[in-house]
Amino acid sequence: MEEEHSEDDLDKIRDTVSAWGVAFSKSAYFEDLTEEQKRESECIILSFTDYMYTHHGLSPEEWDDEDGELEECCLDTLPRKMTADKSYFRSIAPVLSAFFSFVKEQGLLRNAATLATRVKELDREIVKNACNPQNWGPAKSFVMAAKDAGVDTTNIAALNKFLPFYNLQQLANTKIAGNTIAKPKTRIGRNDPCPCGSGKKYKKCCGQ
Repeated sequence: MEEEHSEDDLDKIRDTVSAWGVAFSKSAYFEDLTEEQKRESECIILSFTDYMYTHHGLSPEEWDDEDGELEECCLDTLPRKMTADKSYFRSIAPVLSAFFSFVKEQGLLRNAATLATRVKELDREIVKNACNPQNWGPAKSFVMAAKDAGVDTTNIAALNKFLPFYNLQQLANTKIAGNTIAKPKTRIGRNDPCPCGSGKKYKKCCGQ
């Protein structure tokens, strides 16, 4: 479940973090990255910023790993939502760790040192989760299938043309036992409504 958020606040957050990103790109921390990581850095920083706010309800000043939100964003939200090449996911931990280290040096975020250390520890797990189709959301699964089929995923008309074939493929892959369609198991996100029906988020209820 997505957190309620303000588009105006999100725009302000993006502007702030973009400014930090520009300064970061001129720093020694950025220069220490590989060429692949440099290419992916802007997208990684901004997508992390967007999802931390829109899905986890946190502005940069609230970024912390005490409640597991950094970990969940990197291990669940980004792999589930971001349709990107493996280079993007390989670069998440190195880029964010360098970015947080830069932000710490500039005195912009109080928890930056902790964030830099924690995201570095998640490196292998981020890539592993992103490569597992079971961790993908429906939209990402569709786009990845389109890419595998050679469809130009930047072409809306081509995606729309591919959609009926994709739906038929999904239907054919669904196991049918008698008249009952066995629904695939879905992973419960920490921010999803708790299946017990309490009305609370899973992380605040049965997920504790």
